[in-house]
Order: sequence, then C-alpha cells, then structure tokens
Amino acid sequence: MSIAAKETLSKVAPYKQGQSTIEGVDQVIKLSSNELPFPPSPKAVEAFHATEVDLGRYPDGSQAGLRAAVATVHNLPEANIFAGNGSEEALGLIIRTILSAGDEIVISENSFMMAEIYARSVGAEVVKCAETDFRVDVKAMAAAVTDKTKMVYICTPNNPTGTYTTAAELEWLEAQLPEDMLLLVDAAYAEFVDADDYESGLSMFSTEGRVAVTRTFSKAYGLAAQRIGWAVAPDRVVDAVARLRTPFNTNAAALAAAEAAVLDQDYLAATVARMNTIRRQFVADLEALDLHVVPSQTNFVLIVFGDGGDEAKTIDAALQKAGILGRPVSGEANEFRISIGTEEEMSKTIAVIRDWAQSRAKSNT
Repeated sequence: MSIAAKETLSKVAPYKQGQSTIEGVDQVIKLSSNELPFPPSPKAVEAFHATEVDLGRYPDGSQAGLRAAVATVHNLPEANIFAGNGSEEALGLIIRTILSAGDEIVISENSFMMAEIYARSVGAEVVKCAETDFRVDVKAMAAAVTDKTKMVYICTPNNPTGTYTTAAELEWLEAQLPEDMLLLVDAAYAEFVDADDYESGLSMFSTEGRVAVTRTFSKAYGLAAQRIGWAVAPDRVVDAVARLRTPFNTNAAALAAAEAAVLDQDYLAATVARMNTIRRQFVADLEALDLHVVPSQTNFVLIVFGDGGDEAKTIDAALQKAGILGRPVSGEANEFRISIGTEEEMSKTIAVIRDWAQSRAKSNT
C-alpha cells in the first residue's frame, strides 16, 4: 500500500522561482526575481549583526519590536499586526484561517501565484477574473462573487504586470462586498508607487472591518534574504492567525533588521527614488525600440509581444548568452519580465536588447 497526499494538492502546480544561475557563467546579472540591487539601510545591517550575540536564543515570538515600529510608521494598531516569513507566509496564514474546502476565492488573472496555491491546498475553488489592458477589473471581480465566496484577493501593484488599482477602484470594490467577506490586499510593491491616486489598502483598514493588507521587506527594503514581511488584519482574523502561526515563525536577525529598516524612512525614500529613475530610463529605452511595455509602478517591467510569436523566447536566449537573467512569463504568453537592477546592469541589459532588436529587424527584411 502506498501513502497518498490529499487530493486537493493534485490541482496545485509548484511555485517556480526566478532562475538564478546560467551554466558556464560565473557573474550573472540576476533580473529575474524583483530583488533590490542596492544594499539595505546601514541601520538594518547594523541591527542584523547585533543579533550575533544571541544566536542560542529563540527570537521574540511576540514580534513586539517590529510590530511597534510598523504601527508607528504606518499609524496602525499594534495589536492587529503580525509578521511572517515573508509576506508570502502572512498571505498563507490569512487564507488558511478563512478558507475551507468548497469555499471560493476571487482573484485576478494575473496575481501572485502563492495565493492560488494556498487556496487550492485547503480545497477552496479559485475564481479568476479577466483583466483589461493588464489592469485588474474590479467590476469583473465584484460580479464574480457568489454565496460561496469567502475572500477576494487583489495584488496592487500587480505581479507580473506592474499595474496598480486606484484608490477609487479599491474602495468601490470593498463597498460591493458582503459584510462577512474579507478583502485581502497584497501590497508587496507599494513602496515603489508614485501615482497620486494609489491606495495600498492601509487607509481602509479598521479593527472591525473586512480589509487585510500584507506588505514585505523583500522588495524596496532590500531584505529578501531574511524572508520577513508583515500583515495587518481585523480583530477576528488576527486572533485566528495567532492560533495557527507557529511559535517562532520569524528569526531574530530578520526581526531586528526589519525593525531598523522600517524606521529608516529617509533611506527608503532615497532608494525608491533611485530605483524609479532607473526604471523610467529603461522603459524609455525599450519604447525607443518600439517595444510594448506595460506601465509599471514597481521595480520591474513587463514587455508584451504579439500572440504566437517567439520574441520572449529569443530575447531570453540573447540575454542569457550575455549573462543576464530576466523571466519569461509562465504559460503560453509571449511576454517577458525584467527586474530593475543598478544603472550599470540596466545599461548592459538595454545594449543586449538593442542588438537583439536590430538583429530581428534585419532578419525580417
């Protein structure tokens, strides 16, 4: 007799990480995982190293220091905040506290895959809504809600598109939902947004409400290696999460580094400004080559080619030959995502893409 995993997992495709190595290449320019190419705040680095003297001790299971720091910076109730092993774990904890087999979660067609994976793992049904011009269609999401729906999940800015949902759209969507339904907002890339009409969901939060928000230190704060993120959730949800969360789900070094990082908002602002400047120049260079780039409010861009072509495959090959890793979008889409690196890295990247574009133009004449 063989042991079988539960049937709900048969519908779950494993998450595929961005490629990090190229065979035969020692120094890879990695632009495949939306990481920050700059060092984190020096204060975060100092706090990280300060934990060396306590390696034999468990971390603070209450996460008091980080929760207090996040509460101060974002003007949120400390009791409703919890940290996770990346915002991905925070998402998973919330989803697992709400959804059961037979329940439905409504998501947009382009969303962080882990939300779908967590939902399917507990036997919930995932209802995907088509987007318009690579933007979340909140009217379609509201229309998809049924009496089986327990949660609506929205990623803004979205991955892999880079587009965002406006404050008016998010507030409208929340107003359409039944009182007992949770709106889960994944705002992992919120720090990069400079659009005036953006809303991360935090201003919509209330302790007795129906909005939960997840954030991360992996992107703009540059702490991806530490796997640390946080969430704010209504009273009943955060109480349920406390019953499910493991005693020490975040490590001491990550907690210390994240606390110092979130309190260093000046460093964050300077880093984001530099990143956005590089992104704007890279987008301008791509558009000068007549490439279609989806408007982005993140630290990555999505290049969209015509259906049925091989451009995403050949641009990937050209970049890898030069030691540069981007990320083809999964499935049959002829699309290619590139994270934003340093000024030097993006200069090398656009040079390769320019040569690739010129080569294709010659072969098509």
